[in-house]
Amino acid sequence: MTANQPEILSRPLRDLAASLADADERTALFQALRTRRDTLEPKINAFELRNEDVPDHVSGPLNGLPITVKDQIAVAGLVCTSGLDRPGNKPDLTSAKIVTRFQERGAAVTGKTALPPHAMDFQTYNRRRGRTNNPHDLSFTAGGSSGGGAAAVASGMSVLDLGADLSGSLRVPAAWCGVASLTPGEGAWPAEGMLSGGRHLEHFARVGPIARNAADLAFAWDCVSGASRGARDGGGRDRVRIWMPDAASPCDAPTVAAWLALPDRIADAGVACSRDPLGSLFEPERYRLFGEIMGYETGAFIPPPVRWLMRRDKGPARKSPGFLAHVHAGYRRDKRRHADNLAAMAAVRNDALSLLDGVDALVLPVTGICAFRHIEPSSDRTGVRDYDTWFDTGAGRLGYFDALTRFTVPTGLLGWPVVTLPVARDPNGLPIGAQFVGRPGGEQALLELCAKLESRLSWCAAR
Repeated sequence: MTANQPEILSRPLRDLAASLADADERTALFQALRTRRDTLEPKINAFELRNEDVPDHVSGPLNGLPITVKDQIAVAGLVCTSGLDRPGNKPDLTSAKIVTRFQERGAAVTGKTALPPHAMDFQTYNRRRGRTNNPHDLSFTAGGSSGGGAAAVASGMSVLDLGADLSGSLRVPAAWCGVASLTPGEGAWPAEGMLSGGRHLEHFARVGPIARNAADLAFAWDCVSGASRGARDGGGRDRVRIWMPDAASPCDAPTVAAWLALPDRIADAGVACSRDPLGSLFEPERYRLFGEIMGYETGAFIPPPVRWLMRRDKGPARKSPGFLAHVHAGYRRDKRRHADNLAAMAAVRNDALSLLDGVDALVLPVTGICAFRHIEPSSDRTGVRDYDTWFDTGAGRLGYFDALTRFTVPTGLLGWPVVTLPVARDPNGLPIGAQFVGRPGGEQALLELCAKLESRLSWCAAR
């Protein structure tokens, strides 16, 4: 499914963009893209909208480079479905700020990619359009909520997708589809326009790219942000601090096996690797802070009677004491408690900087759970879903939402840049991904480190 791409679609983004100044090269690329989508899209179902018209005139460093955009992010002139079963039909009047930046540098939006309703699930499907399938095995989920973008990039139907991440929405699908993603540090890229009406959340929710590899992510970052932000000084040996599992880790057996082998692989690539349980990241208080802040801020967009009904239903919170219970507590919208939580979060972020002393990045799993076959929710109320699914881990049985956020919440709370890379395959042949967490403002340094690792290691191929 992911093999046999035309040569033009396999070029590094930097080379591909440079070649598009030539009209014949541009026509060849868009024709190859259309053919690939015609062939694979009926099986993968990654798109809400497609447009492969060849740009007549191009400009900027991207020269008409075809990109796709997650369909919760505004693109002027296009309808934004937000993954809803009954989307509106009025096109957005203005684009999200980050989309405008890419367009000003010459990018051409050639599709809107699928997501679950309200971007509120770790699988990508709705009743209106069906499910998005993992290109490595169509019976498995592509993840969510940026599952359409990850599947499109992994299958070669997109060379770059703009997605969004709140509690793992970029990282989980990138990990399970075997591609790379960048969740920029909080505030590094503008978030305006990632929600309907130009709205955005103050914390955690970030727009970021999905690409085939870290080198392509670095090119996109250079074009939009400039290579000088957080650039490495080139001195000293590369070093990372990697999380190590124990018998009580919240991981399934294949993830533990992959993780135990990873330090030696990283060391073989010339990167010094220290093993660390990183226990402070997983303190229960950090899950409470993240959930209550997220609930307070997302709750502003939910009518009070609906918030009350959601809190009254205790079932989801009982099954997800580490995630949904805290989000529902935040729905109370207590301003004083929110201010206290923000102050506590600032202290946590400051204290966590010591984890980066002497190293360039922290390395953790994206999830402790391997990609799974599509699962039906136990309830679905206009896109707000609950699951009776449990996963067996070293920490015991974990419910759906707690299992899938156990590693994304602690790194999301920090607000630092994260690059997701595939680092192994599970027994089903699907990718397992890692989070590489860098310093605040250190996106460029982190991308350079990850690109170096890719060049020296045989990661699981995405295409």
